[in-house]
Amino acid sequence: MNSINIPDKLKLLNSNKEMADEFITFIKEQSFSKIAFITTKTPNHLITNELEVAVFDHVEKLKTFQVINPSVAYVNQLQLPEFDLVVGVGGGKAIDTAKYAAHINNLPFVSIPTLISNDGICSPISVLKEKQNRYVSLGATMPIALFVPMHLIEECGEESLVSGVGDLLSNLSAIEDWKLASKGKNEYIDDYAVMISENAALCVFTQIKNYILQNKSKEQFLQNNLKMIIESIVLSGIAMEIAGTSRPASGAEHLISHAVDELFGGFKPHGVQVAFGMYVITFIRSELGYVSKEMFQELRAVLRYLGLPTTLSSLGITKEQLIEALIFAPQTRSDRMTVFNKIKLEEKHISELLEKLFESKTYSAV
Repeated sequence: MNSINIPDKLKLLNSNKEMADEFITFIKEQSFSKIAFITTKTPNHLITNELEVAVFDHVEKLKTFQVINPSVAYVNQLQLPEFDLVVGVGGGKAIDTAKYAAHINNLPFVSIPTLISNDGICSPISVLKEKQNRYVSLGATMPIALFVPMHLIEECGEESLVSGVGDLLSNLSAIEDWKLASKGKNEYIDDYAVMISENAALCVFTQIKNYILQNKSKEQFLQNNLKMIIESIVLSGIAMEIAGTSRPASGAEHLISHAVDELFGGFKPHGVQVAFGMYVITFIRSELGYVSKEMFQELRAVLRYLGLPTTLSSLGITKEQLIEALIFAPQTRSDRMTVFNKIKLEEKHISELLEKLFESKTYSAV
């Protein structure tokens, strides 16, 4: 059995002072005294500087590394042998860089996310640039603790948080593909990881449907359910750690986003793109009979409520580009069985599917 690393602490805090106090208590309890902060420009200004000042008298060694280029090459040149703890402070660039740096240096890692735009705040995977600026997914260190500055996340903007919700909801699509691979290729499937990932996403999905029925605004949903969203995103990462694979949170919808990134440089943040990929791939599943038409209609309503893209123009992609991306998508993870293995990846067939989705009165945006 693989060892499973799950954070010992998840603290949701409401000020920089609370953050500093909790962090100092934590490093004293754990006897950490040589700390490397890895951050980027904005979080460095918002919180890292204050943490440095607060922590300075409680440690032997303290240094902040500011990430300019979140790449494998950058991590490889970091000098960390004299430290006993790596702390990532910021968004995806900082967190992914820090947890991969912790991984290759065999050091424990603490996550301090200042925005929630994807599920990377607590996951065993880092996405970093490699050669030719291509992004790669790499094994990384799970955090031993998360300290979440709620006051900063509330100020980071609606788009970032909606992107994080989009990434979380895409678990429902990823699980469908994992189940398909389990039946089609006898791929091992971890039922416990499925349960955690699926329920984390369904919790948020169901709450959004409730808000739609109660005619409450998206702003009300995000404000009232921030704690639940963060906890669900953390559970999504834990599901991947339990499974030993990204399967609980990455399926055909992620392959579409990877293809868009590789072919066209990306159009929107990761969570927004995978939500759009989920929309397209759930329609295809409904056409094949793998999920009900009602499920697709519910998803469409939820994505529209959140302001996530359900049309070509809202993602900023053309039909021709999307056809190219769908045909190319399976090549981004050729080892992974998804619903793409069940359709003809031919331009004419894909074009007909997209025409039905985006151009028919039944499915097109009102």
